[in-house]
Amino acid sequence: PEPGMARCWLFLPAAAALLTTTTPRLRFPRLSAPRAIVKNTASDAFGEDFYALRFDGVRRLYGEAAPERLRSSRVVVVGLGGVGSWAVEALARSGVGALVLVDLDELCISNTNRQIHALASTVGRSKARELERRVAEINPDCAVSVREQWVLAGDASSLLAEEAAVAAERGETLALLDAVDGYREKAAMAVAAIELGLHVVLCGAAGGRSDPTLVRVADLVDVAEDGLLRSVRRELRKKHAFPPGAPQRKGGGQGGGQ
Repeated sequence: PEPGMARCWLFLPAAAALLTTTTPRLRFPRLSAPRAIVKNTASDAFGEDFYALRFDGVRRLYGEAAPERLRSSRVVVVGLGGVGSWAVEALARSGVGALVLVDLDELCISNTNRQIHALASTVGRSKARELERRVAEINPDCAVSVREQWVLAGDASSLLAEEAAVAAERGETLALLDAVDGYREKAAMAVAAIELGLHVVLCGAAGGRSDPTLVRVADLVDVAEDGLLRSVRRELRKKHAFPPGAPQRKGGGQGGGQ
């Protein structure tokens, strides 16, 4: 970027990027499969044929195989604020078959400028439940599970292992989209996801960013100008032997919202 211009390394996903792995280059032993969990399923009043009509634009944009690949995917979105809420919207409108929405927070009037589910009628309500209702209106075929919880570093492994067991049972491709603020939590989720062989997208800092042309998608080892992801990388190097050689430039904030 030009001097004084910070890059914003966050990701509001398009459908095709769901199946592209963006993970630290590490391999870990797999965890044993835990119990499955129950998911809430929205019924489609229009029937099976309407899936193809809803997402014909996805087929034309990404190819004939894309709708079925997306329909057989399960995405865990952790953090449903200024980044995660828009990510859920994009995934739902791309025809993803199952979403797991993870956040304990409630909507506040101050969220109005940056969170898609923040409306006069939703202030004080659960972020996860409001997005669940919104997804059901966008794509009734999408099976939505809600987990109203904060994800601490020690919770990441069990949460993702449970979802991996469900995905394996149902023959789904599992992906993690991390949109939380804490670098320790982000690092723990990245490690747990790698252990399970998941597709991973880590979102950088969004607070104070105003130029969408500077959004980039890259391997974590190549990220620059983002203080939050720099802290994640430092944590991974310190505790998990993340490879050296990433850019060391300073910049970027640690904004964004869970």
